[in-house]
Amino acid sequence: MSLTLFLNELSCESESGRREVDTAMAGFVDTLRHLKSWQSIALVTRSPLPTSELARGYLYQQWVNSSEQNRDRHRYLLALRSRSPFRDAVQLTLDPDEVEYRHDNRTVEGIAFAHLTDGLAVSLPVSAKWATSWLDIDIQHLTEDGIESSRDRARHCSSPNEADEHRAWAQDTASSSLITLAEILDAWDEFFPHLQKIPRFERGLRRLDVKWHRPVRKLLIDLEATAANWDPATSPEPQWQHPHITPESQSRQQLCTFTDLDGEDRCFSWHGRFTPGAGRLHFRLVPEEPAFRLGHVGDKLGSDAQS
Repeated sequence: MSLTLFLNELSCESESGRREVDTAMAGFVDTLRHLKSWQSIALVTRSPLPTSELARGYLYQQWVNSSEQNRDRHRYLLALRSRSPFRDAVQLTLDPDEVEYRHDNRTVEGIAFAHLTDGLAVSLPVSAKWATSWLDIDIQHLTEDGIESSRDRARHCSSPNEADEHRAWAQDTASSSLITLAEILDAWDEFFPHLQKIPRFERGLRRLDVKWHRPVRKLLIDLEATAANWDPATSPEPQWQHPHITPESQSRQQLCTFTDLDGEDRCFSWHGRFTPGAGRLHFRLVPEEPAFRLGHVGDKLGSDAQS
């Protein structure tokens, strides 16, 4: 199982000179080698490395060409990126209309994606400010009730010593298949024996926006725990493990009527909510199993985004 690393682009925007950057890049690669000694890793960057800056006015390609050692480090970095799930051509962007992550009053992307996907942010050690195992982040996201603000921390390192604080977490992550949605689907019967899915739900899960991977994974875990402990004979409604589970209003139930596994149309009224934005996971209770049958995941049904 690969540990996904997200390069903190702010650490590549310093005013450091070439010698400082060369030293920092040597340390950066050493940190990656240290992480790789635990398990396989994949490095994700905001833009292709050859066109990137490592500091203001100092291009990655200039660094590569400055010494044979740097060319060797460059080949090592490219090997890591070749296993990245986002590939070189994909730009990591967050929709500012839905969610914004800031660190030290500056908008961030790499740190944001590390937080969103349970990955690890990594920085060039060009400044003492990056010599930490955690980075404080301020998050603003759009909900149905307006803008909500919160503060959290993102996993981070810029040296092997800082990385070691996350070693137990990384090993736990590696032992679980609940990393990406594709892996969840591959191991569905093992992890979610009480959650049944109609084809419509699986299609939605496969194309789910990356910003929702983390909250949906948590929602699925909570639903499985709820269903596993549900006794319909004593409680017609389960004791929900997730705080945002409600039935759909009568006026909207036609929106959540889907073709069930037996070909009959049924209402999947129960739903869990997740953010950023108006995310929904619709399901119905199947007391005879007992189980939950999942019908929809993605944008709120009937919204402009969903339509």
